[in-house]
Amino acid sequence: MALLYRFAQLPDRSGTRVFSFVVTRSVVRDPERDVTSKELVCGFQRWAVAFSRGDKKRGRNKRSVSDRQVLGVYLVWRGAAPGLRVYVDFTFTLLNREHFSVNEGFSGKRVKFTYEAPAQGNRSYISVSDLYSRNFADPNGEFQLELSMANVRTVFSSEVGIPPTIATTIDSDSVRMPSSVFSPGQSKPTKLETAYFTFGGFDWNLVVYPHGNKENEARSQEGRLSVYLVRLTGFDHRCRVRYIVSLGEGEHPVESGPIEDLSDAEGRGFGWQPRVRWSDVARKGVLRLSLEMLEARTISEVSVQALGPGALPATPCYDRDKQAWAIRADLHSDTVRLHLVYKDINNIPRNHLRYVSWTAYLIRGEEPDTEIVNLPGAPFSRYYAQDEADEGIIMETSLGVNEVKDENCPFVTEKGQIRVRLEWNECHLLFQSTYHKYDDVCRIHNQQMRREIAALQAENYSLERQIFSYQKSLAYAQAQQQQQQTYYDQPSTPVHHPPNQHQPGHLERSASTDTEYA
Repeated sequence: MALLYRFAQLPDRSGTRVFSFVVTRSVVRDPERDVTSKELVCGFQRWAVAFSRGDKKRGRNKRSVSDRQVLGVYLVWRGAAPGLRVYVDFTFTLLNREHFSVNEGFSGKRVKFTYEAPAQGNRSYISVSDLYSRNFADPNGEFQLELSMANVRTVFSSEVGIPPTIATTIDSDSVRMPSSVFSPGQSKPTKLETAYFTFGGFDWNLVVYPHGNKENEARSQEGRLSVYLVRLTGFDHRCRVRYIVSLGEGEHPVESGPIEDLSDAEGRGFGWQPRVRWSDVARKGVLRLSLEMLEARTISEVSVQALGPGALPATPCYDRDKQAWAIRADLHSDTVRLHLVYKDINNIPRNHLRYVSWTAYLIRGEEPDTEIVNLPGAPFSRYYAQDEADEGIIMETSLGVNEVKDENCPFVTEKGQIRVRLEWNECHLLFQSTYHKYDDVCRIHNQQMRREIAALQAENYSLERQIFSYQKSLAYAQAQQQQQQTYYDQPSTPVHHPPNQHQPGHLERSASTDTEYA
């Protein structure tokens, strides 16, 4: 393995995520193949880092083979699909072994990734000889590379056209008409469906009902269209999703604003019913849709026994990677505590680390009038290495033990259970199991200080340019003033005219005018 995905630093306040890699010497010594890292997840998209080898253009002076060889590095988007595009700010940094001020980096702002161009980077990042001469590589030929990513945006665009009849053949590349995504007993109204795309590890598409659907009779009778975001994979869990839909094109499209939806175990959600008709937004029978995906988080909801004789049992649950967990209620305190244990900790690969982040909620009330209460201290995160058993993590709640024992407690069901929702945020499998959560503090501080120093250096450079500009302007003004002073200080030389030569015409006219007025 040539590119080891080692650290995944937690995001700072700006939302920037930093991934660190250890690049082995095979990247430099094996020119026959390009090297690609394992996949990483950022902004609900899958990515990888790839190295390439190339030669510099030969000049007049002959160079050795090592001097001509250069390394290129690329950020590769793994979820490319037609109609889908992703924008991201990223920075690659080669870490120098002597001082951070001589690190080698390059960055891009709002870099666009598309189906046609899924990789972006620098094909001439650094020469192979500079890796050793400038002290980036150690004696074993290994060096460290950091990738920081921020402001990841996912936008999907598509067009759907309504057929004259349901049986009309439609181009399968742009619009498909599969079986209904609703209940089998429901009649099938005319619907239009876009191609699928990937986000958050699932496949999705948009379904448009030009004249409404049977789930909303009122809007169906009024002929107003409905839009649904449908999840096509990952039916083992429910999923909380946030997105923005835009209908039509031009200066004034119809926008939904941020929508928070809950995709159930069958991939269905509440959808969006705008107060428009098909004819209001479609042009020549074709509707332009634009969708920006914001979040897609997997949900596990469990009922934990809180009342009953004897020891309270643990309730099993599974994360999005089908890893087993168990959660138990602890009533040996003033407030209820939840004890979460990672049951599959022994399945983690040896010499690897699994980073998991999640958010926990308590559910109050009954369907459909439920309310979720965030647990204090959320989100939670932890690094897990291979072990025989996990001691677990304690999550505090604001629910008192005496409240649980009250018959009218809205958090407790008739069976004496409290309902808990676990929302799985991130999961990364990292190399080298010696890393610990306390190491995050130092690495985050390191990144923050480097960023602040870089900002101060940029500010200092800008001030130096301003000072140089002021000095240049001042020198120019002084030179002009000195030139004018020299001109005025010169003695005036009298002009002698010949006796028979007339004065200039304007002087003659002035004299004649004065004589007339006299």
